[in-house]
Amino acid sequence: MDTIHYKEFGSGKLIYFIHGNSLNLESMIEFYEPFFETNQSFRRIYLDIPGMGDSYLKPSINNSDDILEEIYSFILNHSNNKNFSLCGHSYGGYLCLGLATLFPNISNLFLTCPVVKAKHRERILENHKVIVQEEVIPVDNKEYFEDYLDMNVQISNLSWSKYQHSILPGLKKGTDSFWTNISEEDYMLSFENLLFDRIKDTHCTVLLGRYDQIVGYKDQLELMNDRKNFEVKLLSHSGHNLPIDESDSLFLFFKNFIES
Repeated sequence: MDTIHYKEFGSGKLIYFIHGNSLNLESMIEFYEPFFETNQSFRRIYLDIPGMGDSYLKPSINNSDDILEEIYSFILNHSNNKNFSLCGHSYGGYLCLGLATLFPNISNLFLTCPVVKAKHRERILENHKVIVQEEVIPVDNKEYFEDYLDMNVQISNLSWSKYQHSILPGLKKGTDSFWTNISEEDYMLSFENLLFDRIKDTHCTVLLGRYDQIVGYKDQLELMNDRKNFEVKLLSHSGHNLPIDESDSLFLFFKNFIES
């Protein structure tokens, strides 16, 4: 029986979606399912990371290597040895990079604001910026409005609505205490320094936010820019919540990704 909670839609080419830290699968569903309203030729599996959302955290899990192994086993059981793609955000993107070193049958990766350095103190971070498009007066979920302002660059009623639908379900559900107390060493994949040397052939599309104060963008550019299999785009009007800040750009790049 799966200990990983997931939702599945459609049939055809297989794509797995892995959300960011402290969120759940609803964030990725909100971001990406609209792409498939007119294109039903994909089988989409959205999963909750162990210890987040509704996924169970086994007592034997102690670090990101264990999390990766759990997701690896899940994918192995569901892919039936067929090629598949991976889509991940933030920590989910970090796990996608790890999975790309384990599976020979990954077609390609689509990552937004991926973690590339698990240790926060080693990251080159950016200053957050707020671009107020219109005044927003919260009616519901007022207690989360400051977090919205701290995380989003584009401030508008539309982006606040998207934040409530995509981010809040995971935040409200909370995470296992494992994630609250995890050390930077346990958060880091043991082979982090080898990630990009091991991903030589898999094509990867990466979107980064210029005002990302959570993972930054300069580390990613340094590690990815000279590698022919990485297509890296820096978006100028977004931060770590890039799929909300620049949803139109996300649509265009993801459309190219699934049609390639």
